[in-house]
Amino acid sequence: MLPRILHPEQLQGYRLGSHDHCRLALLNKPEAGGCTVFLEVHDPCDRVPPHSHHHAAELFFVLRGTVVFHVDERSISASGGDFVVVPEEALHDLENPGPERLYLLTVLSQDGGFAELLEHGVPTPLDEEDLQVLRSL
Repeated sequence: MLPRILHPEQLQGYRLGSHDHCRLALLNKPEAGGCTVFLEVHDPCDRVPPHSHHHAAELFFVLRGTVVFHVDERSISASGGDFVVVPEEALHDLENPGPERLYLLTVLSQDGGFAELLEHGVPTPLDEEDLQVLRSL
């Protein structure tokens, strides 16, 4: 099988629900329970509700911006170039304190149906600002 190349213009953004602000673009849909890789774009002041992943760690690489993670009653801040690992089962959320958009490359070690959930979300194209940021990385 040949490698696959995805250009920023080919990415399809989704929101999990009509009231969500975060845009997610699936980069790798797992085969047979493997990991899921996706891009997250958060506007200033976005906050993801607290949640956990059963039997899956979540790994974040901060591409641009600043993020505050709240994990099991602790808070940590990360910015462009930082790598954050949230252990499986840990109750966590994240927020973009601003003032610019936050871009994360995220890996979910076990999909648990997330890719399918994302693909059934609300299609929301990435805008020109998003595409410019991705092209400049």
